[in-house]
Amino acid sequence: MMCNVMDTLLCDLLSLAQEHFLTLPDAEDASRQRLLARHLDTVRAGLGEEFMDKLWEVLAEQGRADQEAAFLRGLRLGLALHRL
Repeated sequence: MMCNVMDTLLCDLLSLAQEHFLTLPDAEDASRQRLLARHLDTVRAGLGEEFMDKLWEVLAEQGRADQEAAFLRGLRLGLALHRL
């Protein structure tokens, strides 16, 4: 039960941080997005739209999980630094 409460709290903190500390994409982000789009177009052409949709769902889910894990590591670091 406590884990679900913590997950909700972490999700709320992440949403709050995203709202208040917006990050603007830079040139490297734009370059990676263009490269990803080209590769995904190749996948779509070779393997079809249905596979592409499934792949995109997995990539999006992994991206969210990576973002949440990075946020949690940063939060833990911030709390540890605060205790020093």
